[in-house]
Amino acid sequence: MQFVYPLFFIAFAALAIPVIIHLFNFRRYKKVWFTNVRFLAEIQQETKQQSQLKQVLILLARMLAIASIVMAFAQPYIPSNKQTEKQTGQHLVSIYLDNSWSMDAVASEGKLNEIAKNKALEIAAAYGGSDRFQLITNDFEGRHQHFVSQEEFKKLVSEVQLSPSSPTLPAIISRQNEMLAGSRLLNRDAYLISDFQRSATSFSTIKPDTSVSWFLVPLQAEKRDNLYIDTIWFNGPVHQPGQSVKLTIRIRNSGQALEKVPLKLTINQIQRGLASFSIGSNAMEEIVLSYSEKDTGIQFCTVALTDYPIVYDDKYYFAYNILPSIPVLCINGEKENSYILALFKEDSAFSFNNSRLKQTDYGSIRNYSIVILNMPSEVPSGLAEELNRYVSKGGSLVIFPPESGSTASLNEFCRSISGGGYSTQDTTRQRVAFLNLENPVFQDIFEKNTAGKTLLPDNVDLPLVTRHYRIDLGNTGKAEILMKLQNGDPFLTCFHPGKGKLYLFSSPLSETWSNFPRHLIFVPTLYKISLLSNLLSPLSYTVGTEESIDIPADSIAEKNIYKISRPGSDFEIIPGSRYLGAGVSLFPHDQIREAGFYLVQSGKKNVTGIAFNYNRRESDLRCYTVAEIENEVKRLPFKSVRILKENNTSLTRQIKQLNEGTPLWKFFIFVALFFLATEILLIRVLKV
Repeated sequence: MQFVYPLFFIAFAALAIPVIIHLFNFRRYKKVWFTNVRFLAEIQQETKQQSQLKQVLILLARMLAIASIVMAFAQPYIPSNKQTEKQTGQHLVSIYLDNSWSMDAVASEGKLNEIAKNKALEIAAAYGGSDRFQLITNDFEGRHQHFVSQEEFKKLVSEVQLSPSSPTLPAIISRQNEMLAGSRLLNRDAYLISDFQRSATSFSTIKPDTSVSWFLVPLQAEKRDNLYIDTIWFNGPVHQPGQSVKLTIRIRNSGQALEKVPLKLTINQIQRGLASFSIGSNAMEEIVLSYSEKDTGIQFCTVALTDYPIVYDDKYYFAYNILPSIPVLCINGEKENSYILALFKEDSAFSFNNSRLKQTDYGSIRNYSIVILNMPSEVPSGLAEELNRYVSKGGSLVIFPPESGSTASLNEFCRSISGGGYSTQDTTRQRVAFLNLENPVFQDIFEKNTAGKTLLPDNVDLPLVTRHYRIDLGNTGKAEILMKLQNGDPFLTCFHPGKGKLYLFSSPLSETWSNFPRHLIFVPTLYKISLLSNLLSPLSYTVGTEESIDIPADSIAEKNIYKISRPGSDFEIIPGSRYLGAGVSLFPHDQIREAGFYLVQSGKKNVTGIAFNYNRRESDLRCYTVAEIENEVKRLPFKSVRILKENNTSLTRQIKQLNEGTPLWKFFIFVALFFLATEILLIRVLKV
C-alpha cells in the first residue's frame, strides 16, 4: 500500500483530542446517605464500571473514526505493475484508431468503427487536463502527426471516417515509436484499437519501444461473413478487335454457403457477360466469362456481384487498351529481309517499319511494341543503350544473328541485357525436335486432345537446320528454351530481362542456314511473338499503395505534363513523374482515394485508361480472438504489452486503475462513517 499525500499523517495528532476530552470529562459521583448504605454502595460500584466501559468504547470509536478520516485524506492505494515502472507527471498518449474497411462490420453495440471512436474517447477521459494526445489512423494524415490537448483530440476523433488504406500492425507501431521517441517524458502510453485482422497483423515482427507502455484494445464483430471478388485475369495477353477472350474471376467466400449468386460483366457501360455461381462455406471459386473484343481504344470494365453488409469489394474495376495495330520496327544490319517484309507489310494488324542499322532514329524505338534486330554485324553503343532501356521497361526484342562476320559486338549487347549470347557455329545437319507447348507462343497453335492438353501431331515435320550458333544461356536462370534441336542446342530462346522479353534465334533468316523462313511454323511463331509483345499495363491498381503508373511507350512524345482525371467528376491531379528513357512512371502519391476509372491525359489527349480497386486484404475478415491475442502477447520477448478486455469495468476506470493503482480512500471514508455511527449508538442506546 502506498499513499498519495503521506504528509497528511501529521493529522494523526488529532487523536489526542478525544483522549483529552475523555480524561477531563469523567462523571463525578456524589455520596447520598440512605439507611441501607451497603446496598447503595453495590449499585454505585456496578454503575460506575459500566459507565467507564461505555466511555472507553466511545473513545475508541472516536479515535478510529479520526484515524480513518486521516487515512482517507492521505489517499492510500494499491499500486499496479505499471506504476512501478513510471513516475508521476505529464503523460504523452498515442492512440491508434483502426478505420479500415473491415471496421464497418457490426457488433452487438453497433458498427465497430463507432465503437472504436467511443473507446478512444474513454481512453482520453482516463487522463488529466495537462496530458497530451496523438491520434493515428490508417491514413497517416499530417494533422495527426503532433500531440494535442484533450479537447482537440475529441474533435479529431469525431472527424475520423472509414479509409481504404490498410497498413500492417508493424507499420502502425513503427509510426507510434517515431512519434513517442522525441519526448523525454517517462510517462508514454500507446493504445491500439483494432479488430486485429489476420491479414494485416503479424505479432512476431512487431518492434515496440519497450520504454513505452503498450495497450491492445481488441474489438470483435458478431458476424464475419463476406463474399467478394478477389482478383481477375485474362487467359491470354493478346487483345485485338474480333478476338475471343476468356476472363477468369476469382471469388472468395468467408461465410456460409451460397447458391445461384449473379455475376455481371460490364464493358464501357454495356453489359457483355452474365453468369451465376454457387460457392461453399469458406471456399474459393474461379468463374470464366468469354466474350469477343469489339472496338479499339480504352476498355473500362467492371465485374460485379451483390453481397451485404460488406459492399466495398462487390465490384472489381479493370481497364486495358486495344490498339488498332501493333507497331513493329525491323532494324536491318545488311539488307531488308523479304520474309519479314512479307509477314508484316500487308497485315492490317501491324504497323510495320523497316530501317537500316545506321539510319535508325534511336529516339523512336520507344514507340514500337516489338523491335526485330535482323542480322546486325555490330550494335552501336547508342543503339545498345536505347534497346537496353526499351527491353527493361517492357519491350520485346527479337534477334537474328548475322550470316558472316564477328558476333562480338552483338554478344556484348546481349550479355548486358540478359547474360546470354552467341557462341561457336555448328554445321551439323539436324531438325528441330522440341517445341515448348506450355509457352504462350505455341500454346494454341496445335489442337488439344480430349483431356485439354496440347500435343504435337505424329510424324510432325519441323524445321531443318543446316548451320546454327550455339546459344550461351548465361547463369541468370531467366532463360526459357522455346525450340530445341536434336542435339539439345536451343534454336529459339526467350530471356526475361526487367519487364521485357528478348528472343534469340540461333540461325539467321536465310535458306542457306535453315528452311525455317519457308516452313509453315515460321508465320505463327513470329506472329504470336509480335502479338504477345503488345505492351500491357496492369489491369488495375490498388488504392492506398505507392504503385507507379507506367505509361505505354507508344504514347510518349515529349516531356509533357501529365494529369489524372476521373470521368464524370471534378477530380483532377498532377502526379509526380519520372522519365526513364523508354517510358515515364507516374506517382499519384496517395491522392487517389476512391475505387473506379481514371484517365491519364497529356494536354487534351487521353493517353490511357486506368482502374483502381480497394485493397482486397481488408476483405478477409478473419481476425484474432482475444484468447489468441493473449497467446501471441505471451510469446513476445518483452513485457510492456498489455490487453484491455471488455468487462463490466469501463475502459476509463481500467486505465485509471493502471495509472493510479487501486484507490482505498473510499473504503476508509466508509470505515469512518461506521465508527461515527457506532459512537452515536453508544451514546444514545447504551444508557448508563
